[in-house]
Amino acid sequence: MHHIPAWFRAHRFLCARVAAISLALSIGILSSLAAPRRIPLSLGPDDVLPTGNEWVSLPDIRAGDGALTTFNVLSMHSRGLLEVRGEDGAPVVQPYLGIDGKDLPLHGLSWEVLEYWIPEGHLVKNGVELTLTYCAPPGSRAAFLRMKVSNRRASRATVTLGVRASWGGLSRVTYNPVELRGERIAGPAPWVDSAEVFSYVTSDTQFAWSLGHPGSTAQTSVPPTTPVPTVEAGRAVDLPPGASAESLFILGLGIEEFSASHAVRALREILERKGADAVIEDAAGWCHARTRTTGQADLDLLMNRNFLFTELYAWGKTIDTEQLVGVTSRSPRYYVSAAYWDRDAMLWSFPGLLDIDPPMAAEALDYALTTQLRNTGTHSRFIDGIVLEDGFQLDEAVAPVIALASYVRKTRDTVFLTRHQDAIAILRDRILSRFDPETGLYSSLQDSQDEFQILPFLTYDNALTWRALLDLSELLSDLKDPQSAKLMQDKAAALRDAILAHCVARDAPGADGPIFVSATDRNKSIFTEIPPGSLLKLATMGFVSESDPVFARTYRWLHSENYKYSYADQPYGFPGSYRLPFTTSWSVADHLLLAAGRAQALKVLRASDWDGGIITEGVDPSTGRMDQAGRAFATAAGYTAHAICQSMCVAEQPR
Repeated sequence: MHHIPAWFRAHRFLCARVAAISLALSIGILSSLAAPRRIPLSLGPDDVLPTGNEWVSLPDIRAGDGALTTFNVLSMHSRGLLEVRGEDGAPVVQPYLGIDGKDLPLHGLSWEVLEYWIPEGHLVKNGVELTLTYCAPPGSRAAFLRMKVSNRRASRATVTLGVRASWGGLSRVTYNPVELRGERIAGPAPWVDSAEVFSYVTSDTQFAWSLGHPGSTAQTSVPPTTPVPTVEAGRAVDLPPGASAESLFILGLGIEEFSASHAVRALREILERKGADAVIEDAAGWCHARTRTTGQADLDLLMNRNFLFTELYAWGKTIDTEQLVGVTSRSPRYYVSAAYWDRDAMLWSFPGLLDIDPPMAAEALDYALTTQLRNTGTHSRFIDGIVLEDGFQLDEAVAPVIALASYVRKTRDTVFLTRHQDAIAILRDRILSRFDPETGLYSSLQDSQDEFQILPFLTYDNALTWRALLDLSELLSDLKDPQSAKLMQDKAAALRDAILAHCVARDAPGADGPIFVSATDRNKSIFTEIPPGSLLKLATMGFVSESDPVFARTYRWLHSENYKYSYADQPYGFPGSYRLPFTTSWSVADHLLLAAGRAQALKVLRASDWDGGIITEGVDPSTGRMDQAGRAFATAAGYTAHAICQSMCVAEQPR
């Protein structure tokens, strides 16, 4: 052994002490961060709260009574959502509370969210305080409901905590629910105690879910005793004054009985080892790491709930192939849920993902550049890439290019770029195939609100293509192909000239000079607004400056009485269209990025309740009330959250 001088031993001891103190301080800091932020929500009894993780969506927890109306998983075999619902419109899971032998309705719950995502309801009844918490821990193929009670009386109380679960049907959802025809049965969970499993069987089990209830007893009823399979699980506890108790109810998912039951078992074991508080805090910590701040509590609430909603409802993993897929929304409350659109995924949701979770953004981009690549530009597809609605849309064709460039720009992940250089070539050629040599413009069959346009050249789509050509130039330069990069740069410059030559006209009624048209065939033009592909984006994407005279005139005209859908005289009005005759969330986001529209955009954001705080397709320009059809719009949630952060965010939260 080598001789160690005394001075070195003393120095090493001092370093060890400093390291120990630093570690203790770090643990103290982490402990202080472990307590999740609790943000109160203002909800009506008809509002719902969504939560979930990459495997399971709980889209409609009722604010009125804490019931879980439905839940769903993504299925590649079914090319969409598999939605589980209760009997005849009843909840699939209904919590209940009994005090001194009498069931009490759970009306009047007040709600808050932990780290903007994990819903917690509070209620005091007859001197007993109840807390309901729904939590889907990241990585788990299960979620749980914790029911916790505390006796605030001066005397003892006998309290019953329980849930009633029923399986009224299973639907495949891609846009519209289609009820699947098979046998729904229930029985003891195989190899897992204190749990039941619900199976959907045709020639074999196609899907199963399980309800675990450690510490509770359960009664199962199946047809013909009851119309549908049901389980009631609960337990009674005797609480002295000041005492508390809790019950856990675990929902597990699988492709058959064993996988569903063992999803319950795995989460139950984690809960047993760590305790429900720690599991909830870990899930909240995952959410915390994906939040940002504007320094304004009301904007932070809206921004962060929608950041998390776009990550966990526009993206998820399929229960049968375990692949990450992208969808318009994993909530069936959205009218075109569970389908893939390049524009929705790559232009609306992706920027929000890149803001809060770059590794997740890389996974999403990989999916777009592989599974969905062969039909990029086609109106909409199923989650496996097969065409759902045919028809070419130029904005969709360029969307993955713009997303990829923004990802590489932010992360400098050239390994990812190199891996997908064949996809870049395919996308480039698909875009160039739409080139019209007579005008120098690029054509589209449908516009960005998914409607057929008889005039083939759309101004916004061409400006977006200009952006994509510049991005291709940048990507090809990163791939050490300067000749191709220069070619794309030249094509972008030529396209800009063509847009300014053909997409500006002076015939708009009431306009004070030439303005940008929405579409043209070189001989005829249309003056209107297309909110998902707004002319206002020409400034936000850098095609022109906000002070450019043509853009400024276009802005004034769209906000004037000369434009039929301007809503300029309404308190929450922004330009809409014949297809979207209201103030859209895209328009709010776009105006937030413009100096001329920011104050009004903040007014609209703050005035509307949206969908319990989740972005919808839009709001009524006179009342601020949300559009009813476009609720739970997960990709638009990312677009709006990103716009809030881009214009308002300050220093990032500690990660």
